[in-house]
Amino acid sequence: MLATFVVDGQDYAFPFAVVQEVFNIPRGLTSLPGADAQVPGLISFRDGLLPILSLRALFGLANELQGNEKVIVAYVRGTAVGVVVDAVKQSIAIDPLRLEPVPPIMAARIGGEAKVKAIYRSEADSRLLSVLHPDLLLSEETMRGLGHVQAPARDGSASTEGSKRDEIKLLAFQLGAGEFALRIEAVEEVALVPERVTRVPKTPKFLEGVINLRGEVLPVIDQRKRFDMPPLENRGRTRLIVVKSGSHRAGIIVDSVSEVLGVDASALARAPDLAGETTRLIQSIVSLDEGVRILMLLDPTELLTRAERTFLDSFQTKLQT
Repeated sequence: MLATFVVDGQDYAFPFAVVQEVFNIPRGLTSLPGADAQVPGLISFRDGLLPILSLRALFGLANELQGNEKVIVAYVRGTAVGVVVDAVKQSIAIDPLRLEPVPPIMAARIGGEAKVKAIYRSEADSRLLSVLHPDLLLSEETMRGLGHVQAPARDGSASTEGSKRDEIKLLAFQLGAGEFALRIEAVEEVALVPERVTRVPKTPKFLEGVINLRGEVLPVIDQRKRFDMPPLENRGRTRLIVVKSGSHRAGIIVDSVSEVLGVDASALARAPDLAGETTRLIQSIVSLDEGVRILMLLDPTELLTRAERTFLDSFQTKLQT
């Protein structure tokens, strides 16, 4: 999978495996003495300090922060770095055969192109994505200058082998005033909501229909309808999260996708045992920032009932015959 983002109107991507978290750039950065313009400052992060790397400065572009940028936390040669980008787009599943090596004339350049690991040609819309290599983003000299920075723990606590194993990565998203999440291993991709969805007769109202996603029938669930919420008036930020559970996949429509974040397993608590259809979907409650921020962790196995999965299996079989 690739995590895609934008810098100066151009599409770039990181391998999804190197992305730890994504969040809005905070106000006020602590200047880092002796660092070059590519590293404008530091922020406090997970009991440590996170160096901020500006891709605009790295690529020789105008580098004035507007305040609405995103920070992608990635590990560059073992050091946590916050990479500032103009906007984060979506995570996509890729066909490895569509990854192409960087042309030699680009690889020989000393600018931004020298940081590109590969070129990915999207099958869906034929766009080209420049896949960046995190280990090539900073020079050896700059990395040495960051050597004295206190590294943040990867899971918000002491950076030990035991605590790393307790970290859980989540994809956070919005539905109305509530914030929800899915375990990242259950998420295949995040995409724009397709304009055309084929309705399926005699199905629950929250089942919006089905779409053809790369040759496979994918049920699309309107999560607002499932939670008996009113329709969203402004759908400009709605996203489709493709979730996999066992042999089944489903796309859920949400108001917006917030970030990918790592949380300690101790932040999870059992959801209240309440009656009702919607509460069955909530697997755990995630408490962050000393209870200031609460996320409801959904159970991907409960997105479709057994009867609904059987119905969609038979529907897909009919389409393929």
